[in-house]
Amino acid sequence: MIRFKKKFIFFKVSEYWFGYKFNFLDIIGLTAYLHLKEVKEKMYAIKQISFTVENELEESEDIIFSKFSKTVKVEVKQAEKSGVECIFNQDIKRFVEFYNDFAASRKIDAISERRLNEMGDYLQLSYALYNGVTIAAHSYLVDKESGIVRLMQSASKRLNETFDKQLAGRANKLLHYRDMLYFKERGFKVYDFGGYAENTTDKGLQGINSFKLSFGGQKIVCNNYSSYPYFLLKKIAGAAGLLGRA
Repeated sequence: MIRFKKKFIFFKVSEYWFGYKFNFLDIIGLTAYLHLKEVKEKMYAIKQISFTVENELEESEDIIFSKFSKTVKVEVKQAEKSGVECIFNQDIKRFVEFYNDFAASRKIDAISERRLNEMGDYLQLSYALYNGVTIAAHSYLVDKESGIVRLMQSASKRLNETFDKQLAGRANKLLHYRDMLYFKERGFKVYDFGGYAENTTDKGLQGINSFKLSFGGQKIVCNNYSSYPYFLLKKIAGAAGLLGRA
């Protein structure tokens, strides 16, 4: 289980990931319990169900790769032959600039350096480079205690009209694979793709769902809880159009 505080509008919210421990002050405060698979204790909070896709990292490298779809296997090998380099680097400013360019092209919410800094030592950043140029990047929330690594943001140059879109797409797939191996080597057990849009009719989200499943993982149900004060605050913020601000 990990815990950190993040800013929500003008308030500080405590986020717990992958585990729960009773604390009276958390119940009456602004608190979120996220990605809980099994909850045996009574929860004094509002429950919401979400879904994600998980890959097992305790399997051998060969088995992990064998579960990829044929397309993913081919494109991973093509990216390797093209000379795409994958690295981990904690340059938050670099990541935010790259991600926000991608977000603008997709018309989705941008992120801030502050938001990533709030994650502290639980944050890991990876990059795919081609001739020294960043063409894909991932951010992760990592919990060594539970052995879970969860993808938080993913961006690439595949929407950049001045860049080879196919190369960017292949590099992104290679980066996912190399990230899996990186975390596997460090004892992590689960690679979480960061969500799954259940029953969506949105074509874009359906495509993202298919992409995540193409790596051979399983769809998983997650339990999420918001303390009553936090749930009420989110309702008010949503009505005022304040949600989604990084």
